[in-house]
Amino acid sequence: MIRSLLPPIAGKRVLDAACAGGANTEWLLEQGASVVAVDITPRMVELTRRRVGERADVHLHDLREPMGFVEDRSIDIVLSSLTIPYVQDLSRVFAEFRRVLRRDGSLVLSTHHPFEDWRWFGLPDYYTMGVVEDLWSDGVVHRFARRTMEDLLGSLFGAGFLLDGYVEPIPPDDVLSQFPDEAVPRTPNFVFLRAIPDPVAAER
Repeated sequence: MIRSLLPPIAGKRVLDAACAGGANTEWLLEQGASVVAVDITPRMVELTRRRVGERADVHLHDLREPMGFVEDRSIDIVLSSLTIPYVQDLSRVFAEFRRVLRRDGSLVLSTHHPFEDWRWFGLPDYYTMGVVEDLWSDGVVHRFARRTMEDLLGSLFGAGFLLDGYVEPIPPDDVLSQFPDEAVPRTPNFVFLRAIPDPVAAER
């Protein structure tokens, strides 16, 4: 679903921001993009390099720090799939995305849906923000930054972006019909956004 928000990528330079095991990196390469892929986890970087070889420029990197290996305005598209829930201070990350993007570039990202995750994490109310913990079936506790939609979009706008696309995905009817006995919620757990650099902000 996140790929549906991507502009045409053939011939474009794409930053895969938190590439995990390299699935999106490989797909982007297959679509004709040149790819810079980064991840904070050595194991994920290893898996990505094993998957794509020398076809992509893969780095071990913490997105909360500047990307000194990426030049200003040298990226056409930043793709960030379920990355920002792990980041508490979005302003620095979004500012770095803004720095590397060309003036006509796009940022496409997915994150937890602010209107659903407060119920998922059992918080007192929608406006509760901060670090939350989730125990996964593998026994590992994952920590996420819980934020409101206002906080998410405010950080995006503050970094000099304009909202250009918005999707709240739920399973389509043809998929739901295959599992008629499953109690699938009709509310989105995630939200997908596409943002573009604000030309007015760029002139300041």
